[in-house]
Amino acid sequence: MVEISIKYPLSRETALELREPILAVVLDSLKSVQVHDEGYTLNFGRESQVIKPLAQMIEIERVVNSFLRLQLIVESNQGPIKLDLSGPAGTRDFLVTEFGLKRWLK
Repeated sequence: MVEISIKYPLSRETALELREPILAVVLDSLKSVQVHDEGYTLNFGRESQVIKPLAQMIEIERVVNSFLRLQLIVESNQGPIKLDLSGPAGTRDFLVTEFGLKRWLK
């Protein structure tokens, strides 16, 4: 895993620099994608080491794409880890392009 250190306050410029390496780590850990009305739920399996990169991605996306609603879901008893991404109309199309989700969609 890539170790990324975020310094605060997080500027847009710094967030954009950190975005590509953290997205690469997150997307490499992605197991599947589920579609819902307002966006997608990204499924990462049960491996805890994905939590830190996901938290960092959330911090970065809050700055870069502040219109996104991001919800990290860590199920009990070592259950699955998921990231729900949603937002206003057009968010699903944006996410497919921005995060390259097409390869996980059937």
